[in-house]
Amino acid sequence: MKRFAYVLVLMAIAVLASRINTASAVPGEDIKLLGTWTMTQNSNDKSGQPCPFVPQTMQFFKDQSVLMTGFGEQRLPYKTILTKEERLAVEKRNPDLAGKGIVLIKPNPNMPWTSTPMVYGYTIVKNELTLTLQGWSPAKFAKKTK
Repeated sequence: MKRFAYVLVLMAIAVLASRINTASAVPGEDIKLLGTWTMTQNSNDKSGQPCPFVPQTMQFFKDQSVLMTGFGEQRLPYKTILTKEERLAVEKRNPDLAGKGIVLIKPNPNMPWTSTPMVYGYTIVKNELTLTLQGWSPAKFAKKTK
């Protein structure tokens, strides 16, 4: 009977472990992303040219949508908690993002997450958001406080 209980506990642990996505964002980081962010430092290439793929402002909503300058009033879907397959596809295209927090934004809601060209590495420290894109210097944003 003890052996059966031991096997049952091991099976339960295995099932729970398989459901945990180690490729996800750090718990709570996606909640910190909510709100309005204004650029304080632009992203540049090696020659000093500003990155056209980083907006001046971004507003993240609880419904997993974001408003970005340059897109009018169109709310774009975003996600920070990636499946293992999504993370592998993104890291294959963007090796610099391996093991980092990633936010995916879809300019077209019908495209698959693995195909979106809007892939950003991100970190949040206090009220500062840093976005990184492969081949560009980091962009920094300050959170708008009420």
